[in-house]
Amino acid sequence: RPESVLQRIEAVAREQHPSGDPRSDMLLHLIQFNFTRGQLQTMQILGLTSEHMDDDAISFFNLPGPWPHEMEQALPASLQPTLVQRTVVHHPWLDLLPHPAMRDNLILAGESYDESKLCLAMKGLGSVHGEYSGIIIWSDPWDPSGWEITEPFSRSWEWVLRGCWEIFHSTNAWRARRNEEPLFHVAQS
Repeated sequence: RPESVLQRIEAVAREQHPSGDPRSDMLLHLIQFNFTRGQLQTMQILGLTSEHMDDDAISFFNLPGPWPHEMEQALPASLQPTLVQRTVVHHPWLDLLPHPAMRDNLILAGESYDESKLCLAMKGLGSVHGEYSGIIIWSDPWDPSGWEITEPFSRSWEWVLRGCWEIFHSTNAWRARRNEEPLFHVAQS
C-alpha cells in the first residue's frame, strides 16, 4: 500500500533528522514525498482508492448515475468539480489538483501531452543542473495557498498554468517568505 510506504519513509526521515533541519540534499526528496502524500490525502477526501487510479479509470464526475450531492457539498471549494470536469471524460488523477483552472487546462488538452512526463515533473523527478523542480506542497494539499510552483516547472509546463491566478499568488507568497523575487508578475488586488 502506498500509504504504508510513505509512513516508513517519513519515519526514516524523522530518525535521521531529529533536529528538524534536513540537509539541503534532502529537499528534493521532501518535495517528492510531500507531493505524493498530498495526492494520497486528496484521494481519501474524494473517496478514491488505488483501484480507482488504474490507467483506464474514468473520473467519478463522468460516470453515469447520480454523484452523491452530500459528498460533493462536503468537498473543499478548491476540489468542487468544474463544468469541464463534469462534461469531458478524464482520468480521476486530474480531480486531485486543487486548482480548477489547472484541471480544466489539462482536461481540455486531452491526450496532447505526455501524462507520465507531467506527473514526474510535478513530483520534481528529473531535476537537472541542481535545480529543484516540481510542485511544492507546504500545507494541506487541497488548500491552493499552500502550493508553490518551481521555476523549472513553470518554464516547461507554462500552458498548464494558464489562468491559475491562485497558484501565481501562492507561489509568489512562498518565495517572498524566503526573500526571493516573485516568479509570476501579477496585478495586485
